[in-house]
Amino acid sequence: MRVRRTLAVLCTIVPLVWAATGCSDSSGGRITATRGLTFEQSISNPVHGKCQAFAPLGVDRVSNHTGIDIVLHKGFRCTDPAGRPSSYLASTYSASAVISLGLWHSFSTVGWPPPVNPN
Repeated sequence: MRVRRTLAVLCTIVPLVWAATGCSDSSGGRITATRGLTFEQSISNPVHGKCQAFAPLGVDRVSNHTGIDIVLHKGFRCTDPAGRPSSYLASTYSASAVISLGLWHSFSTVGWPPPVNPN
């Protein structure tokens, strides 16, 4: 009788654990941001649906090595000042800022993360 209960519990819990690991809210990979030749910042596994900040002075080049697209913002807290549009950066691409429009200070994720790391 004990073996049947244990087997029933395992048959119930194991699929739930597998489903939970596939429904992560982070996008596997890394965002790498630089400012000139002297500063580099890496953000591993950015969280989906959360505004993430770059260094306070901003960055002028961003490489997206994740499986999810991001939007780069000129302002803090994922806002954009008037006349300074945001930039869309698809997964596995890089972008450089137009210095006259200002540096990027934050980013947010777009869409849903893939169930597994694309790398």
